[in-house]
Amino acid sequence: MRPGTPLLLVAALCGGCVHLQRTDRLDEARAAYQKALDGPAAEASPADLDTAKKWLDLAEKGLDTGDPKVVDDRATVVILKVQAAEALGRTHELAAERDKTLQALSATRQQMLDEAQQKLKLTQAELEKEKAVRDAAEARLAQSRAVLTREAEIRDLPQGTVISLPGAQLFARGGADLLPGGRDRLSQVADYLKSASRPARVQAQPPSRGSRKVALALSGKRAERVRDFLVGEGVTVEQIRTEPPSRAPPPPVADSPEFAANGAVHIVLEPNRPGRGGGGESTPGRP
Repeated sequence: MRPGTPLLLVAALCGGCVHLQRTDRLDEARAAYQKALDGPAAEASPADLDTAKKWLDLAEKGLDTGDPKVVDDRATVVILKVQAAEALGRTHELAAERDKTLQALSATRQQMLDEAQQKLKLTQAELEKEKAVRDAAEARLAQSRAVLTREAEIRDLPQGTVISLPGAQLFARGGADLLPGGRDRLSQVADYLKSASRPARVQAQPPSRGSRKVALALSGKRAERVRDFLVGEGVTVEQIRTEPPSRAPPPPVADSPEFAANGAVHIVLEPNRPGRGGGGESTPGRP
């Protein structure tokens, strides 16, 4: 061996000992691992990240070998482990979002059900209230009719409910001013009309004796007096009106000399047709 040869060999060997500082794959593995630590993978798959950390440490040590292939192979394992952990983390995130959505849907469905039940209860309460009001109105109507029946004749005819009062109960013979007893009877009629809540008309049938012309004029005044008194007792102007005496009047209260001498007053309520509120009474067909 020539002098100086060992020095040249050592120099050559030392020239091959290159210490690596980094590789692109190692940088990628470092970044991926750090990102995974800050994401859902840290909670979803800690075992994969622990394994990734071990391989990352091995890759760091591989720099000492100076062989970039060794470093990159180990860094690749790090990246694969991190990807597995992140995939599991995303799965857990999606599952959590799904559970949150299902909970929101369930809460919304329960809220809608509660609202529907509340509306149903309110509707039932309203129906019960309406029924109570209707029953009370029907009871008042039945009571007022029972009271009125003791003082007047009430008949359900095809043209409606007819309340007939002898003229002698309301007026002095030949007069149009209401008698005190007549006012009492008409007060009962007013109570019945207000309970029935049906349109009505007043017909004052003239006496059959004496001048027809005078009797018709008197009947018109009597009908107005009766209507005005009923309005004063609380019957609405829209509900009650006067009407000329019928050429074929309902049968008189009694076929008596008093009717012939002093006539009668008929208050006719229109039939209680379907859809019209109040009263609850029905008008039967002609017997």
